[in-house]
Order: sequence, then structure tokens, then C-alpha cells
Amino acid sequence: MHRFAMNRLSHRRLPLAVRSGLAAVAVAAEVAAMAALAGGGATVASAATAVVDFDPPGLAQGPSIYVAVPAQQTVDTAPAVFSGGVVLGLATFFPAIVFATTPNVYGTADFGNGLAQALTIDIKPGFLTTEVSFALFNGETFKQSYLVTAMNGANVVASQTLSNILPNFNSGYALADVISPGGITSVTINAINPPGAWDFLIDTVAFNQNIATVLNLPPPPVYAPNEVPPITMQAVDGHKRKQRGKDVIDIPVNQVLINYGDDLNDIKGNFVPFPSPVPEPSAWVLMLAGVAALALKAGRHRLAAEH
Repeated sequence: MHRFAMNRLSHRRLPLAVRSGLAAVAVAAEVAAMAALAGGGATVASAATAVVDFDPPGLAQGPSIYVAVPAQQTVDTAPAVFSGGVVLGLATFFPAIVFATTPNVYGTADFGNGLAQALTIDIKPGFLTTEVSFALFNGETFKQSYLVTAMNGANVVASQTLSNILPNFNSGYALADVISPGGITSVTINAINPPGAWDFLIDTVAFNQNIATVLNLPPPPVYAPNEVPPITMQAVDGHKRKQRGKDVIDIPVNQVLINYGDDLNDIKGNFVPFPSPVPEPSAWVLMLAGVAALALKAGRHRLAAEH
């Protein structure tokens, strides 16, 4: 995922709709839930907790690439219905999988088959919800920000901006948590101003609790602006040894060190530039002094030969 699986090999096809009970859901039965529906929204007195992780045994392992799934998959679980994306299992080129519950995640990408630009969580009317929390993974090869919006009916009741999530190969992910005491009926996840492309995934969706109470995840990697310039050049003085007969001569060499950026594998290298075609002023002085010395020596030899 990354643009992370543009031409992945086929695995197996999943059904277009995955029904109730196929996702692993933990519900705290002892918590009573009461609601009064009004205007399409929900007013919540108390609510049960649940977790959807998209994993077996409730849900079969998905293919590892987007293009192996022919169309969007709707995942129907006890607390909510997930739409807009597909289920991927042990996704290809996805190092952040160590921060998810393996093997499955739910995601969308522009190079998938008819996938939506947003993921949507529609909470069922009978499952009263005041908080939704989950892990969000950036599948792009560049930093990307995301907007999580919670609705109660037609009204926005909470939102969260996840800024500058690191690229996929830097294991970029963030933890989302939207809360509304008056109730949440749906949640949408969008990339902010995507450059005509999108690629992101979610996992371990917790209802009426923070994901931090479900998983002990390390803090997400942090974006540090201008930590390393995109390309830097530095002159380096070095010496190269050349052997001529029995003599070893040290030849000064000017090198340039180049740093190509701050991705996961920082690429550095150096090269020896071609010498300048025009000598420096100091080189002119040395050359003229050498010519004068040779002329003087030649004149002395001529005088000695005449005597």
C-alpha cells in the first residue's frame, strides 16, 4: 500500500457484502443502552462498548492487494456498517502492519476497483454511540493529512484533523478519537486535499472507548519539518593513492557529498567532479614559476656546454 500496491498479483475474491458476525466484535453486555431518536440523530443515555478488527475467525483473511477485489465491500457488523473500501489481508508493502491487528485491515485507494474516496462508518440505530476511535494508516509515499468527521443525523458533532501522517514506508499512522456526548450516528474519513490520489486504511475500530484502552500501541512517528534538507551538497577533501613503479604518490582529490533526503532509507553518496577547465589564479602562478625555473635550468645547461 503506498501507492502501495499498484499492480499486485491476484489472490482470491471476496463477496461484495460481508454480513453480521463476520467481524470480531466484543460487546460489554452488562452496560445498558438507551436512546431517544429525534430528527434522524440519537440522544444517548448510556452505551455498550464494542471493537471491530476485521480479522478471522469472524472474517476470512482478505487478499493482499487492492486490485484482487473486484468492487467495494460492505462489512456489516453488530455495531456498524463499513463502506467505501475493501478488506485486505497481510497487505503487500505495508510495514505499519505491526501497529494493526493482523491479518486484516479495511482500506481504500484510487487504484482499487471503484473504491470511494472516503471510508464511512454507519452506526446502527440500536447501538448507541458517543465515541469512535481507531488506527488510521497512510498508504501513500508522501506525507498526508486526514479529516475524521462525526455526524449525528445531518449535523456535524465532532471532527479531528490528523496532520502530516508520515509516508507508508515510514510506517505512518495516527490514532483517531471523536467524541460527542449527544450521540454519533456516522463517521467519515477523508484525505485532505489529495493530489488526485488517495490510499489509506483503518483497523481496530473501538466504539464508546478509546483505542488506547484496547491496544497498547507505541506513539505514532512524528513529522519533523526540515529535519533533513531534501538535497544537500558538501565539499570533502580527500586523497587518492596512486602507485608508479616503486613510488607511491598522494594526489589530492576534491569530492562532493550529496544527501538525497529524509525517507526511511536516507540515501547518501559522493562523486569526484571534473576538474575546472580554467585554472585558478594560484595555479597560474605556479605554472609560470615552473616555466621560469625550466627556462633558467635550460640556460645554465647551454652555458655549461659552450664552456
